This record gives sequence, structure tokens and C-alpha cells, in this order.
Amino acid sequence: MLEDFLIDYQGIITIFFEIIAALSGSYYFRKVKDNQLRIFVHYLWLTVIVEIVGNYSYLMLYDFDNEWFNAIKNSVFRRNTWLYNIYSYLAIGFISIFYYNLMTNIKSKITVLSTMGVFSVFSILYFTLTDAFFITALPYHFFISVSIICLYVLLYFLQLINSDKILDYYKLPSFYISITLLLWYLCVIPLFIFDGYFKSISSDFGRFRTLLLLFINICTYSSFAFAFLYPLYKSRR
Repeated sequence: MLEDFLIDYQGIITIFFEIIAALSGSYYFRKVKDNQLRIFVHYLWLTVIVEIVGNYSYLMLYDFDNEWFNAIKNSVFRRNTWLYNIYSYLAIGFISIFYYNLMTNIKSKITVLSTMGVFSVFSILYFTLTDAFFITALPYHFFISVSIICLYVLLYFLQLINSDKILDYYKLPSFYISITLLLWYLCVIPLFIFDGYFKSISSDFGRFRTLLLLFINICTYSSFAFAFLYPLYKSRR
């Protein structure tokens, strides 16, 4: 059954589309050498690496007669929470640098730097002063992330509207990237915020959530690939 296949292999399918997006970004950068987009391409490859490495936690569900394996399974590293906490911080950092490079207004640049600074201080203090680093994510992580992304995208669109680049917006990868980032965060935040509530009232919610998240990720990384390949195509015409 297609539904069971998608659920069983959703991790592999997601990584496949992430790789397509990262390869598309690398291809675009190789052809255009746009340094403003370099950091976002690095972000895409970071996502691919973390998703692949993060799958080690599934091995912890098994029992192997290996000293090295047992040492990890009996340690705080048996869960990949620590890895995704690092990734969440780096992801916001990479995206912040990406938008900082896009900004031409000094006030917008300061806003991006200040936002990243506050987020960094809050993250470091929280994980330093608590023992949550290996257990759970940053409190209100998705609220904070979506707020940051909305701010950056708003600043970028305001800058775009007030510049001559608005005439060629359809040739700008950053335009499509901004829309995709905004839509991804707005779409997934209800899934994570109400995750526990819906699981408690419906046993089928887990399957629905997995399929919906897979669909959102496929659309997202396909859109990132489009963001690089379509402007490249238009520039050649």
C-alpha cells in the first residue's frame, strides 16, 4: 500500500529531496558564483548531513554485541536530540548570515545581527544552565524560529519592493527561497505545537502527521531546487 510505503521510507524520501535541493544549489553557485547564496547552499548540505547522521538513533533500537555500540546506547548520545539542538542553532545562524548578506540597508543589517545575537545568548544560556541539551529542544523553539524567519522575510521583501530588483524578482533565487522558508515554518508549526494534544485524542494522528510532514518536505525541497534552477534557466533566455 502506498501509504505504508511512504511512512516506512519517509526518512529516505526526505533525504533524497534534500540532496536534490543541495545539488541544485551547488550547480547554481558553480554557474553564477553568487556569494550571497553560498551560505544557503551550505545550509542545505548541513541539513543533508544532519539528517543522515541523525538516523544513527534508529540503531539504538537494536541490541548488538559490540562494546562501542553498547557504550553509546548506555550514554546520553543514545538519542539524537543533542544533534538536532546543534543543528537548530546552526540553521538559524546560517539563515541569519544569508539574510544579512542580502540586506543593503544598515538598519536591516543591524536588526538581523541583533536578532541572531539575542537568539544565540538565549540558546547558550539555556543549555548551559540546564541539563536539557541531551533531553529536549529549546523552549518555544518553533515560535522563536518562525518569528525570526518572518522578520527576515519581511525585511527582505520590503527591501525588494523599494529597489529596482523588483522588476526581475522572478530571476532571483532569494525570492523563491524566502517564500519557501516562510511557508515551511508556517505549515509545520501547528504539527509540532499540537502534536501531544492530537496524539492523545487520535491514534491515527501519528500516521497523518508523518504523511503531511513528508508532503510538506517534498514540496519545500523541490521548491528550493526550483529556486536555483528556474532563475538559471531564465538568465539563459
